[in-house]
Amino acid sequence: MTRQQGARLGFWGASYVLYAPYARRFEGVFRDVRGDLAKSGLMVTFHAYVAGALFTATVAGVAGALAGFTTAFYGGLPLGFMLLLPVGSGALAFAGCLAAFYFFPTTRARSRGRRLDAELPYAVGHMSVLATAGVTPERIFDVLAREEEGGVVAHESRMLVRDMATMGMDLSQAVEAEIRRSPSDRFGDFLDGFRSASVSGSDLTTYLGRAASAMMLDRRLQAKAVGENVGMVAEIYTIVLVVAPLLLLIMFSVMGAIVGSLGGLNVLTLMYLVGYLFVPFGGLVSLILADQTVRKEVD
Repeated sequence: MTRQQGARLGFWGASYVLYAPYARRFEGVFRDVRGDLAKSGLMVTFHAYVAGALFTATVAGVAGALAGFTTAFYGGLPLGFMLLLPVGSGALAFAGCLAAFYFFPTTRARSRGRRLDAELPYAVGHMSVLATAGVTPERIFDVLAREEEGGVVAHESRMLVRDMATMGMDLSQAVEAEIRRSPSDRFGDFLDGFRSASVSGSDLTTYLGRAASAMMLDRRLQAKAVGENVGMVAEIYTIVLVVAPLLLLIMFSVMGAIVGSLGGLNVLTLMYLVGYLFVPFGGLVSLILADQTVRKEVD
């Protein structure tokens, strides 16, 4: 394969051409990734993804082995370490790269699902307005697909429109395919109801209006819960990192004037521990708590 051919194929295509015979042996290892790969939005086939994972892992393994050999050689390590360290570092890099490729589609699919859930109420509201104006169901998805700032909803709509335009599917078949690859169960349930309403001849405007109202109500409740969580984190921060250090410093100052030490430790040392250890560590814990409590997908 020439360089120009590799450039036209891209990374995934070139990896498949080079590693297709070897990648088939690893497809059993990655079989659990197949479903999440379709939901991740990577736009790559399962076979090409496995080939790309194997190609990248091979490069990482060689680089790890060279790094291990260089470290052992210039570090003046014994001969045994000069042999074991490159093998161990290369194997570790190879396995770590494969593990990263194994978990990446699942992580990406979950992230896209959360973003899709966050964008869905506004997209459904837009669809309700279009349906009220008399726009056909096929045209509604076409309008969403053309939104430049549509995010994940626009991408999923483009996939649905592509199925109808290039795959010869009707609206029901395209929606069914989109439900299977959707990273969000909520979006899949909405599409299922949309398909049922459009196929059965029900009032699509009524369905979209009710769906938009329900989703916006859920969104408001979600935002209220986030606000309460933020208030709780702020109270914990105030108590632990503002009030508690001041009380401890005052208490240690009074005790230092009376006894001079506490538990065998100088009071001044305890005050240093509060200022240089307790407060920074408490701030780090508060940041982690805030990051885990507040949902980033809620604006």
